[in-house]
Amino acid sequence: VSYRELEVFALLMDGHDNKEIAQILGIQYQSVKNHVSSLYKKLKAKNMAQAMKLLLFGNFIKVEVPGVDWLKFDKEKWIEHTKWILDSTDSRVSESERKETRKFLIEHRLFGELYKDRLKELRNEGNE
Repeated sequence: VSYRELEVFALLMDGHDNKEIAQILGIQYQSVKNHVSSLYKKLKAKNMAQAMKLLLFGNFIKVEVPGVDWLKFDKEKWIEHTKWILDSTDSRVSESERKETRKFLIEHRLFGELYKDRLKELRNEGNE
């Protein structure tokens, strides 16, 4: 992921549209669209929400872009929320949402991150 792609994405997340981003960065409107498209392709993300999860989870967005105040992201809360989606019997979480979340985590090799603490516990129990 390039710095410019992150820069464009940061400005999108800050609420700017493509035309504004082009003006802010001094690039062409089509270049902004190309950067967003390239970012999605590199991340294998279908939409902004998936791209955001990957960038946050992968700690890509520690890049500081002047004038953009980043959301404070708590990785532990994200893990807790994602586990809740996967394990929930709550009627607000559809089976298709659980399947999509599972598929997304597997495609991006993030599943292990969710359960790494439990894996450590199991390994420690096995060594005792």
